[in-house]
Amino acid sequence: MSDEPRQSSGQADPEPAATADQRPMKACPDCAEMVLEAARKCRYCGYRFDGQPASQESQEGLFAHLFRREPRHLTMDETLEQLGVELDPGERPTGLWLGQVRGVDGYVVLTDVRLFFVMGLRHRKAATIAPWQRRLDELAGAEITTHHWKATLVLRWVDSPELSIDGLARNDLHRLHSALLDRVSR
Repeated sequence: MSDEPRQSSGQADPEPAATADQRPMKACPDCAEMVLEAARKCRYCGYRFDGQPASQESQEGLFAHLFRREPRHLTMDETLEQLGVELDPGERPTGLWLGQVRGVDGYVVLTDVRLFFVMGLRHRKAATIAPWQRRLDELAGAEITTHHWKATLVLRWVDSPELSIDGLARNDLHRLHSALLDRVSR
């Protein structure tokens, strides 16, 4: 044997590389990946070779498991509680909409007694306090205006300046407007 490096003859070496794993392998019947013969579970898909069912978590991975969950829908009362809104005794919520007041995103809340705006959770630096709230018996009028194809709900109060609510979906805008007009006409 010579200590000289072997010259490549252009033909493939008949021997496998020294780094190749020489342990016996088997194919997973579920994903067809090659795994060690002694494996009880496929490291790729979680298939159990011993016949036991694989757990759901091991089959789909952590992220797939987290993103597959159906979201739990909160009731209006639960949403108001998360926002830190406290209703007066006997006061009933009648509507909750995402909107924008004075450039701030938040929630427009209508109850049977008052209308108020609560900043969204991402704006919450301290306790959630409604930037404004008014009793419905102080509402003088409500109208929908359009400026540059953007619909806005303008509220007029008996003793305060007008207030505009933007960013509502068109259907929500009309629902809130109708509900407020019903209150004004009473």
